[in-house]
Amino acid sequence: MIWHHVKYFKMIQKNKKAQLKIQEMSFMLLALVLFFIIAGLFFLMIQNRELYQSVNTLARENAVSSVISLSKTPEFSCKDYDSLCIDTDKLIVLRDREDYAGFWGSKITSIYVRKVFQIENRTEVYCNKNNYPDCTVFRVYDKNIKNKEELSTFVALCRKENYEGYLYDKCELGKIIVGTEIVQKA
Repeated sequence: MIWHHVKYFKMIQKNKKAQLKIQEMSFMLLALVLFFIIAGLFFLMIQNRELYQSVNTLARENAVSSVISLSKTPEFSCKDYDSLCIDTDKLIVLRDREDYAGFWGSKITSIYVRKVFQIENRTEVYCNKNNYPDCTVFRVYDKNIKNKEELSTFVALCRKENYEGYLYDKCELGKIIVGTEIVQKA
């Protein structure tokens, strides 16, 4: 009878060892699965950040190409000059025209043209038909978006002037500033 109890006791010990090994294996598998889940989440966070960066880079590149090409469009360009010359008489007509909202593209949030010599004086006078040409900033388009990046380039701002019966182009140095929306994480 004692022999039977010893045999039963050894069998229970073997079962406990087997159960302990099964538990160790299940904890190792659980730890391995958690490790891969955490590594996958870390990888997805990096990919998500890179996606937002690439969206903002593409929007910036689009705005840079728009800055350069806008001064060459018939809506902006001077008649007698080839490139980077903006006719301010046309800007007065284009000012805040909703007809052109689709023309500027979906990523462009604002278009301003500033006279450079007035920027130093820090006096900004927005142009309209009543104060033109004695103004400093032409607001062509603005979606009123706060989260934007502005890119600019220098241009010649020209308009027709009349002096003692002679018509000539009066040109000043200006900046065309294009704003593009910055996409942020939700």
